[in-house]
Amino acid sequence: MSRIRSALALVALGFFAVAGHAQTTPAVSTIVAFSLSNPVGNLVQGADGALYGVASAATSVTGGIIYRTTLDGSDVRTLYQLKADDALSPAGGLVLASDGLLYGTTKFGKAGQFDGAGTIFKIAAGGTGFQIIHRFAAVTATNQDSNPVNANGAYPEAELVEGADGYLYGVTRAGGPNGTGAIFKISRDGTDFKLLHSFSAVTSSTTSGLTVTVDGAAPTGPLVVGTDNLFYGTASQGGTNGRGTVFRIAFDGTGFQVLHHFSATTTDTATGLAENADGATPLGGLLDGGDGFFYGTAAQGGTDGNGVIFAIPADGSTFTVLHSFAGADGARPVAELMVASSGKLYGVTSSGGVNTAGTATTLGTIFSVDRAGTNFSRLYSFDGKDGSVPSSKLLETASGVFVGITTSTGNCSYGTVFRYSLAGDTVTGNTRCGQKKNNNSGGGSAGFAVLLLFAGLALLRRWPA
Repeated sequence: MSRIRSALALVALGFFAVAGHAQTTPAVSTIVAFSLSNPVGNLVQGADGALYGVASAATSVTGGIIYRTTLDGSDVRTLYQLKADDALSPAGGLVLASDGLLYGTTKFGKAGQFDGAGTIFKIAAGGTGFQIIHRFAAVTATNQDSNPVNANGAYPEAELVEGADGYLYGVTRAGGPNGTGAIFKISRDGTDFKLLHSFSAVTSSTTSGLTVTVDGAAPTGPLVVGTDNLFYGTASQGGTNGRGTVFRIAFDGTGFQVLHHFSATTTDTATGLAENADGATPLGGLLDGGDGFFYGTAAQGGTDGNGVIFAIPADGSTFTVLHSFAGADGARPVAELMVASSGKLYGVTSSGGVNTAGTATTLGTIFSVDRAGTNFSRLYSFDGKDGSVPSSKLLETASGVFVGITTSTGNCSYGTVFRYSLAGDTVTGNTRCGQKKNNNSGGGSAGFAVLLLFAGLALLRRWPA
C-alpha cells in the first residue's frame, strides 16, 4: 500500500455552485503547474504566508525536490533538490516546527541502497541547512506479504507532527520487526529516536489477499494530537478483518488501543468493488473536530465500494458513517479532511466526479459536508486541464479560499498546486512548464526551478500496490 499519493493553466475554471453561494460561481485556478516532478503530500503555509511542499521526481536524475510558492504563483522556487546520495522520493509533506524549520521524510534511502528504508530531514524555510537527521535501519528480511522487516520502521509516507514536548512523531508504512509498520518519535536534532509501537505480526495466509493483524498494519496517514494529549491515527490494512483500523497511543508509546476495526468486505460482481457498511482502507489520517469527535475517510468500502466519510469519538464508543461515496459525487478519498472557517468539513476524492456534459469521470472531486453528514455537496469535478487525482488535505488560506495538490495531468502533465475559491476569483499562476515564455495563462514569474527539474522515480500515491 502506499498513501500513498501536472498542471494546466486554470483560467476561471470551476463550476457547480453550491447552496448559499447562488450569486457566485466558484472557480479553480492553477498556482503551479509541475513538469517532470509530481507534487505529493500535504501543503504547509509558512510564517511568510507562502506554501511549502515536496515533489517526487519522475526521472532518474535526482531524488525529488522541496519547493516554495506564493499563493498566486508569482514567485515559485526550488528550495532544495535532493541528490542521489541524500535520499529518494519524499512521500509525505512538510511540517513547520516550533523552531521555525521544516521537517519531512523520504520513502527510500540513497540511490542504489537496496536495503534503505527512508529518512527524516530538516531544512530552513529559505532553503539553507538541509540535513538528514535520521536514516531508518537497513532492511534485513521481508515478511510473508513481501514487506520489509527492520529494527525501527521503513517507508515513512506521512507528514510528521510535533508534540507539546518538542519531539517529532510519525509512522512508517512498513518495517519494524513484523514488517507491518511502526510509530516513532525523534528529537528535532535527530539524536534521540525511539520506536513507540511496532504493529503486530500477520496472521492471515499468504493466499488470502488480506493482511490480518491484531492491531492494524501499514499506517500511511499522519498522526493527530487530541485534546487529551494522546495521538490518534489510522492503519490502512490489518485489524481483525484486514481492512484497517483506527487507533490511539500515548506520547511515550504506552496505552496503544484499537478504537475501530473496519469490517469485512464483499465484492460486487457487477463493479468488482469491495463493499461493506463502514468503509475500508483508511489511507489518510484523522481530523480532530474539536467537538469530541475525530473525522476521517476510508478509500474503499461503503455501500457502493467507493469509500466513506466517518466520525468516531475519542473513546471509540461509536462509529458513524457520514457519507458513502457513489462515484458521481466522488470516489476513493485518500487525504485528510479539514474544518473550514464556516464550520463545514471539506475534502477531496482522488477519483469520481461528473463532467460538464453530465458524464461520469474518474479525475477526482472537491466536496463539503456538515459534521452531521447532512448537506453533502460535490463542489467541483476535476477535468484534467486543472489536474487530476487530488490527494492532499485542503488548506484554507483565506475565508472561502482553499489550496491543495493534484498528482497528475494539468498543463504540464505532472500535477498542480491548485486554488479553489467560493467567490469565483482566480490567479494567473505559473504554468510555463519550465519555459521562460509562453505561459498559457498569460503571466507568472521567471526562474521557476521546479518546472525545470529533471527529476527521479515515479509518482508515489496513497494507494494499495
